[in-house]
Amino acid sequence: MGISENLNRIESRIQAACERCCRKRDAIKLIGVSKKKPVSAIIEALETTPLRDFGENYVQEYTEKRASLIDRAADWHFIGHLQRNKVRQLMAYPPKLIHSVDSVGLIEQIERITGEMYPDYRQPILLELRIGDEDGEKTGMPPAQIEEAIQSVCACSHLDLQGLMLIPPACDNPEDVRPYFKEIHRIYDDLCEKGFHLSVLSYGMSHDFEVAIEEGATHIRIGTAIFGERS
Repeated sequence: MGISENLNRIESRIQAACERCCRKRDAIKLIGVSKKKPVSAIIEALETTPLRDFGENYVQEYTEKRASLIDRAADWHFIGHLQRNKVRQLMAYPPKLIHSVDSVGLIEQIERITGEMYPDYRQPILLELRIGDEDGEKTGMPPAQIEEAIQSVCACSHLDLQGLMLIPPACDNPEDVRPYFKEIHRIYDDLCEKGFHLSVLSYGMSHDFEVAIEEGATHIRIGTAIFGERS
């Protein structure tokens, strides 16, 4: 089954999830996760489907694909773990949104390099939370650190904080991740009530995006269900 057929199936499931929770389809941004997929797969998606948002996890792969597709109308998201020493390379092609900002140190590095390279530009970012593995080794910051991180962003001139991102613990049953989605949504609501202007919640992948939609996700990141298994 090709990318177009896969996307049609995904769209039907997105629409059904939206109907179950009384949300509008245009409230959900679908990001096609194209990591480890060839440029030809992205071109196929651009030429045969309405998909225009693509997510990459690795800085070198991101920059190579951006360079190859510089003349194509597409929006690019960086969704993988970002090392501080890779920020300058990433910002050669500023993403539409960096989803995975996970420390105050990374906030400061993106701010500094963005200011050096693009003095009049504000880079949109999300803060990545770690819920369900707060004391483990997964990426993301514990919820207890989120307000400190937001205050750091507020002190920056070249960053635009748009919301929160989550990669929940791996679960075979999509229902098992629902509590993590509920918790990040609760944190988001609490921050909005405190006066922080947020609009984006990024969570939900191929196996759990319907639950994510039901629990308030605005951006879902789907790779395998669109592009097929990775080798």
